[in-house]
This record gives sequence, structure tokens and C-alpha cells, in this order.
Amino acid sequence: MKDYINNYKDKLMIFTFASLALSLVSTITYMIYTIVTNSGFMDHLVSIISVIILVVIAILLVVAGFFIENKKAKIFISIASLILAFYSCFQIITDMVSPKDFVLDFTDVDIKEVINWAKERDIKVVQVYKYSDEIEEFHVIKQDIKKGTPVKEVTSIKVTVSNGIDPSKKAEVTNMVGWKLDDVIKFIDDNHLTNVTINFEFNPTVEKDTIVSQDIIKEIKRNEPITLVSSLGKESEFPSVTLDNIVGMDTFHALVYLGRNNLKYTIEYQYSEKEKEGTVLKQSIRKWTVISPNSKDTLIITIAKQNEVTVPDFSKMTEDEITEWATKNRIRISFSEEYDEKIKAGKVIYSNYAKGTLIEIGTMVTVKLSKGQLKMIEFSNIDAFREWANDNKVNYSIEYEYSNTVANGKLISSSHKKGDVIKNSDTVRLVISQGGNTKIPSLIGLNKNDAEAACHNANIKCSFTGSGDKVIKQSMQANSTVPTNTSITVTLGE
Repeated sequence: MKDYINNYKDKLMIFTFASLALSLVSTITYMIYTIVTNSGFMDHLVSIISVIILVVIAILLVVAGFFIENKKAKIFISIASLILAFYSCFQIITDMVSPKDFVLDFTDVDIKEVINWAKERDIKVVQVYKYSDEIEEFHVIKQDIKKGTPVKEVTSIKVTVSNGIDPSKKAEVTNMVGWKLDDVIKFIDDNHLTNVTINFEFNPTVEKDTIVSQDIIKEIKRNEPITLVSSLGKESEFPSVTLDNIVGMDTFHALVYLGRNNLKYTIEYQYSEKEKEGTVLKQSIRKWTVISPNSKDTLIITIAKQNEVTVPDFSKMTEDEITEWATKNRIRISFSEEYDEKIKAGKVIYSNYAKGTLIEIGTMVTVKLSKGQLKMIEFSNIDAFREWANDNKVNYSIEYEYSNTVANGKLISSSHKKGDVIKNSDTVRLVISQGGNTKIPSLIGLNKNDAEAACHNANIKCSFTGSGDKVIKQSMQANSTVPTNTSITVTLGE
């Protein structure tokens, strides 16, 4: 019998130690796995703290298992350890086999791609537009959700989208007369000047591709017009030209190329949905063609012109549908929200462009969405009401009245009760208590004791000054209506 008991104790000890070891190893493994697989320590602090707590519990169970002698307690500790080990292993395996989906880095990514990515994951995209000299138009400048954040934790993502360069930004235009043409082009590109014309003329005294004249030398906005003249050199020495490929160039660089090579050209325009407006789509004479100075050939260049976009009926579209339409058509979109008594939540109240209007690519369209009906709130103080009313553009008026039953600063009455719908044209009228009121008694001629009694009965505070026993002066006129506990000064004399 004794051998059986000893054998039982040994088996229990082995079982306890094994379960404790298993729980400790599995929880530590789970902690390491969580820290390694979650990018950004601070972003996943709660998850990391949770697994650290599991490790602490496992350590406490180990300590308890070594020092507690009670058999039932050891069995309980062993079972708890096994449950802890099973939980940790289950979490690791589940996370490893489940498909991973994380937020990407959308910096310099076309907003169309962001919208498509978000749509597949049922994530709302909020777009804010900002000018940028570095990021291409309609590409993302920054995002509010960090790269690597699990998609399951994200319901919306706010992206700042490039509006292109700011045309109103100032640039200092220096004197470029005497500069080489390529240096001028670089200056124009580096300073994002968008309204520059370079004319070309033969000049026997000035070297080819040298700036002869300039009409503006001052600080200007980027989109203000500048005109320069570049020399073609001596006409008699002008060489034949092997035509380059100008398809894909923007209009400015294409015209500079044609002008500096004294090529005759005409411009045609063609609508294009794919190419940016102002991009050369095709040229009538193939590249590598040699054109002599005396050639009468005229090069026809076709430049992209983007179609105007027809504004749809926003009232029949959701916010996501409007966003998708705007992104597809390269229309900038700005949403705002406010309450409306008639229009359901999520529906359009107003747009700055009506249905059927033709607008250009890049136009900013503002859309106001309804938050549904606004209902009167219950408020604890008048400042809380003011803040709520101002935030929600509620018209209101506040009046003050004395009240012996309602405490100072509390609501006596309101035109709208809690839960009442506030219409767009409504003004919420509040009456607020100024506390109880009383009348100033006539104290002049009374002795000090009688004056003190009169002040007490009138619920006012009287402070006495001067010598003597009779009131000769009081700081507030008798029979004046004032709030209770008003303080007055009473002067005593002979």
C-alpha cells in the first residue's frame, strides 16, 4: 500500500512539473511570437501586455506548483497550466494559418488603387487634398493608418491626396538673359513655372540656344505668364534635324523642342481618357526622319484633351459610390456632414454642382451629406448646451429669469424637450435660472441690530462700516430687485 502511495505521488509530481513546464514554454513562445509578428510596439501594446500577463501567470503557477503540498491544489494547478498551454498554442496556430492582410504603404500610390484596395476590404476612404511639389497629382502624400496595421482593425483610412503643384505659390524669377536654353528649362522645371512661353528667332550676333530677352524679372506666382526669346543663331548655319520622338512629352517641352530646331508644326487636339491633358499623343512625321532647314514639311502634333465629365444625380448615390465615381473620373471630392430634418442619414443634402453639369477633370466637387434628424439633448449646464448647439449649427436663444425654486444656472424651461426633433428652421429657446430674487430693504434710520435682522429676512448679506449705531447710508437703493445673497455695504453713524 505504501509503495502504491509513493508511486501515486511520483506520478502526480511528474504530471504537475510537465504541465507547468509546458505552460511556461508555450506562453513564452506566444509572447515572443506576438512581439516579432506585430510591427510597431506601441501600436500593439495591448496585445503585447496581454501575453506578458499570461507569462506572469505561468510563472506564478510554477512557483505555486513547487511549494504547495496539497494534492488537490497540485491537480488544480496542473489543469490550469494545461489550459494555459492549450490556449497559447491555439492562438499561435490560429494566427499562423489564418490569412494575413495588413494595411499597405500608399505613399505615392494612385488614389484609384487605394479606392480599389479599400473597396475589396469594405474600408471607407476619406480623401483630403493638398498641394505638393514632390508627389504627382492624384497620388497619395500620406495616410493616417500605419503600414502593417492588421486590416481587421481598420474601418476607415484617411489619405492626403496630391493636388499637384500649387500654382499660386511665389517664385523669384531671375534675369536669365545670356543663359543657355537647357539651363532655363531646368530653372522652369525646378521652380514649377506653368505659364512660360519661349519664342525663337535667328540672331547673327548671339550663339544658338542662348536667351536674348525676357519680359519679367521679379517675384511672381507660378502660373503668371513669362515670355522669353531664345536665339537660333545664324540662319545660314542652321543644320538639318533628325526628328526625335516627342510622343509622351508635355506641351511645353514639345514646343520648346520644335522651336529650337526651327520645325514647322501645327497642333491638333484629341480627347483622351488615359493620358494627362497636354501630353503629346502622336506626331505626323516619324522619328529619325531628317528634316532640312529649307523643308516645307509641316509636323502635325496631336495633344491630349480630356473629356468633360457629366455630374450624375448624387441624390441617388451613396458616399462610397460618389467617391468611386469621382476617383474614376479624376474629380476631386470633399465631403461634409450636417443634420437634416427631412433627408435620411447618408443621403446628399447639397452639392456645388447640379446633376447634368459638365465639369473639367480635376474640379473640386463639395458634397454635403445628411446625418439624419437632430434631436434635443439633455444637458447638465448651459456651457455644454452651447458647445453642442454650435457644433451642430443649431440656432438658439437664452433668457435669464429669477427663480426661488430652480437653482442658479439650471434650466427653467425649454422650447424643445429631450428627444424632440429640431427642424432646420427651429430656434431652441432656453430660460435659465438666475437663482432666487429679493428686494433691498430700506435700512436708513435703523439701528444696527434691526438692520441686521432686516438683511437676514431679505436674504442679503450686509457688511457694516463706520462708527455709531444708526444706519446713515446703504450701497444699494431700497426696493431694488436683486438675486438672493447679494452683498451690500451699510454705513453706520450718529
